Formats: sequence, C-alpha cells, structure tokens
Amino acid sequence: MKRKIISVVLALCMLGVFMLPAAAAESVGTVKVALSSDVAGRKEEESQAFITVLSGNVRCSDHNAGPVSASDYAGTPVIEEPLVAGRTYYVSYLLEATDGCMLPDRIEDCDLEIECGKNIEVFSKQIVVSHAKTENGMVEDFRGLRIQARVLVDGNFLQRIIGLFHDIILKIRAWSLY
Repeated sequence: MKRKIISVVLALCMLGVFMLPAAAAESVGTVKVALSSDVAGRKEEESQAFITVLSGNVRCSDHNAGPVSASDYAGTPVIEEPLVAGRTYYVSYLLEATDGCMLPDRIEDCDLEIECGKNIEVFSKQIVVSHAKTENGMVEDFRGLRIQARVLVDGNFLQRIIGLFHDIILKIRAWSLY
C-alpha cells in the first residue's frame, strides 16, 4: 500500500514539474498589423516599409529568408530588385512571438486584425513550424505566423496600366503546357 501511495505522489510531482514550463509562456492574444502598398522602389530588406506591427506581442522574424519575401505575378522571387509601381506582387510576411509569449497552434480570424493599404488582398493566414539556424550554427524549431497577400504597388494610372500588361506578359511567358 505504501508503494502505491509513494508512486502516485511521485507521479503527481513529475506532472507538476513538466507543467511549469508550459505555463510560463502566455498566449499572444490579438495580433494587430498594418500592411502597406506604398512600397514602390523598396527592396525586401526594408521590411518596415511593408509591414508595421501595432501590437507588442509579436515582431518581424529574422529567421530563414527574413520577415518579407516577394515574388512577381508569374511566381519568380524578387530578391535583389526593388518593387515597381503599378505591378502586382505576392508578398509573404513572417512574424514571431516576443519573449514570454507563445503563438497558438492555429490562428483564428478573431486572433488577427490586419489593416490593409489600398489594393492589398490577404489570402492566407497560418501558423508555420520550420527549422531555423541560429547564430552558432545550431538548428532549432521555429514557430511563426505567416501572412500572404497579393499587393498591387501604388502608382499612378499610367503605371498601373503598364504594370498590368507587363504582368500579363509575364504570366503568358511562364505558362507551359508541359
């Protein structure tokens, strides 16, 4: 009888030890961000021009490729080139929780408030888990919030018409029957 009581007490103690680290991080709550379409002439490295974090529970992530990655209308990544006014781009934003906060397993619409600039259409919001290298070369798991949007970069009427034709030509050239 004493052995059973001791084993139950030890099991409860171990359960308490494993529950403490999980209880230390609190949920991020509501995430508020603002996306901008006024990014003509900007490169991906200038993430503060693309996205502004309005809540203090998340920050732009510097894991993997960085907080912002863009591709043109045909899907080709725009790495070193500045974005052109009037053109359409698919932009991916990556956020991570600040210290002491933890992102949920799944993001709901009520957990995310996005202020979009004109001509921005958000089509995907999801929690992603990937591997990221640290400064010392070690690989660690990373949990982030990825927001994907279609952005028509601000420009005047003529720039938007030229951009539309350029995007259509890109799409036709990228299309393949095979």
